[in-house]
Amino acid sequence: MKLTKILTKLCIMAILIPSCQTESPVTTSPPEIPASVSAPTITGVPVIAPTETVPSSPSQIPLVISSESCVASNGSLPSLFNPELSSVIRPVKDTLGGGLIQSKEFTIELFLFCDSVFQPGASEAYFQSDIGGLAISYNWRYDATHESGLINVFFGIEPDIRWRTGEGPSASQGYISQGQLTGIHLPSSVVYDFSKPASLRFIYLLQTESGQLSGAALSFDLQQISDGLQPGNVLVTAFSDSDLESIQSTLPPVTP
Repeated sequence: MKLTKILTKLCIMAILIPSCQTESPVTTSPPEIPASVSAPTITGVPVIAPTETVPSSPSQIPLVISSESCVASNGSLPSLFNPELSSVIRPVKDTLGGGLIQSKEFTIELFLFCDSVFQPGASEAYFQSDIGGLAISYNWRYDATHESGLINVFFGIEPDIRWRTGEGPSASQGYISQGQLTGIHLPSSVVYDFSKPASLRFIYLLQTESGQLSGAALSFDLQQISDGLQPGNVLVTAFSDSDLESIQSTLPPVTP
């Protein structure tokens, strides 16, 4: 009986062992890698071809004097005055700089000052100025002992110097002119870059009937700041003899 059971177990084991040896192991195959990959298609995004662009020129900034500079102006005031002449000139209340200087037979007075009546679009030509709120005061005294004869006056922002007026028929020693004001008239032949200090010179010339020339320059810088053009380095200088000789040959014609 026991022998029979042992034989039965041996037969079962003989059957199971061959089947275990012949069963293949389970393996996992790696994922198939495609030979090529297509990029996903994007729709709805426009394709912009590169084009050449031309930068636009900046819009012209209106030229106006800095209100901050005008408020701070406290220079000396014009002192030449002729009580015998009825003056209709607007009073100069404050100046940005200037003064008196001697040039041969004349004492010349030049001042840079603020006055809001001077504007590019002023209805009266007398009050027109390319720089809003900025103007120049000018006057002279004749100091020679002999009669002057007719006196011709030339002035302007360099290089645009023109004959402006004649005063006469003559002036004697100590005679003081009435004096006048003028706006800033920039020469059309010059392009100014006010992003940095730009130097200007107001040339003022007096010529007697004999041809004797006297003159001075009111020079100043203008630079753009947040609220307008800021003036600086305001200075009055007389022309030397050599300067006047050079200017004499280039004087514009007298055109009354």
